[in-house]
Amino acid sequence: MKLLKTILLTLTIATSVYSQKIDTTKVFNELKGIYSNLEYNTSAFNNMKKRWIISDPELIRNISNRFIANNYVKLNGKNADAAFISYLNNEIYEGRVVISVRKRYFDDEIEYFAFIEASGNDSLKGEKPLFDPIISGFYLRTIIGDDLYNKILDQTYFYTDTSVKKYYTRDGYNFDLYFNLLNSHIMFWSTSSSYQNKYLLSLFEQWGSDEIYFPGWTFQQYFVGAQLTHYKKLSSDERNYTYYIGLGTGIEKIGGVLDYTPPNPLLKSGDNIFLKLSSSIFEKNMFLDFESMVTMNDFKKDHYDFDSVTNFYSIRNYFSLKFRAIKLFDVGDLGQFEGSIGFSTYDMNYYQYDPNRSEIIDLIYYKDFLKRFNNTANLEFGISKIGGLLQHQIHLFIGISPDKYGFYGAKIKFMLSDTFGIDVRFAKSFGLETAKYNQPWRDDAYIVFSPVLRINY
Repeated sequence: MKLLKTILLTLTIATSVYSQKIDTTKVFNELKGIYSNLEYNTSAFNNMKKRWIISDPELIRNISNRFIANNYVKLNGKNADAAFISYLNNEIYEGRVVISVRKRYFDDEIEYFAFIEASGNDSLKGEKPLFDPIISGFYLRTIIGDDLYNKILDQTYFYTDTSVKKYYTRDGYNFDLYFNLLNSHIMFWSTSSSYQNKYLLSLFEQWGSDEIYFPGWTFQQYFVGAQLTHYKKLSSDERNYTYYIGLGTGIEKIGGVLDYTPPNPLLKSGDNIFLKLSSSIFEKNMFLDFESMVTMNDFKKDHYDFDSVTNFYSIRNYFSLKFRAIKLFDVGDLGQFEGSIGFSTYDMNYYQYDPNRSEIIDLIYYKDFLKRFNNTANLEFGISKIGGLLQHQIHLFIGISPDKYGFYGAKIKFMLSDTFGIDVRFAKSFGLETAKYNQPWRDDAYIVFSPVLRINY
């Protein structure tokens, strides 16, 4: 009996010791070979198989984390060292890595899965995997799990199809048509210099300027132009652009939407250039925004359609600079907190049209250009929620000038499935009696609203 126990104990210990000495890399390679040999060889159909490049940065990070956590980052069959893992993480963070995927010919399972360097070439010819590719859907499921595997097959992310026959391309922001009477944009062209960045060209329209608290019915200009937006890395949140540049001009509309011209109207007095700039800073959901209008010349007398002596005002130049931050912190189910702080200034000019005079008369006695400017400090904050069935943006704002005149109010926008919605903006003034320019067109309060329709595909 003692001999039997001794033999059993010896066998148990020996088995335990042997199992600890098993080379997992060797086992992995042997099993991979077995499963590869069991599969039907369809290499003759490689040029007919469905292939695509995954360029979604969030999905790539998620997949790479699974590879690293499960110790499947291998170089020539051996586990990669810490230095290579650090290098791989940095390349992914900088957006220089995409994933090449190929389906099997006879079903929807994946037969090739490789991390490769991002490039502008849509062909898979000559690609060099950063580490050993996975050539079996079975092993890929083991590494990343069923949920991620099925998501890859469903293609609900940004990707570029590289099959011989084009099936579909969803590389992000193909067309974005946003219709809003207060500010619209129509994206009509896009391109990419790699699998992960994007350049979008759009037409835009803006009614008046909220940056200096002049809605369209007082400013009486529609700004129209073209805008270039660049995304260094594609994201499901369209606000995470790298920069945008918009250039246009103002088109005068007397009375704005309302068919009403104040006794001393605020008119356009020359051709102008409208400029919008915005840039991401620190890559931390922070942006620096600049907006301006500069008048280049003076309209001649015959431009104005008046029958008698008429006095009018004109804003010829304005500038706005603000620091803006989004996704600062979560506010439960309400969304995420965001805010901005900035400075704006505009010049105010006072002219007279006289049928008996050959030129327009400047009624401001002092000619110092800088003295005509009115400065305002601005603060805006609120919550924003994107994604899901209902999206919203609710902001409060306040602006005050040195003469103790200012506005406070709210901007509220609701969207259903990011397709249908309404945009409402309300502002009320204070210190109107002490304002430097207390004119009829400067209302005590105003409210503007517009239905919103968006088509993004």
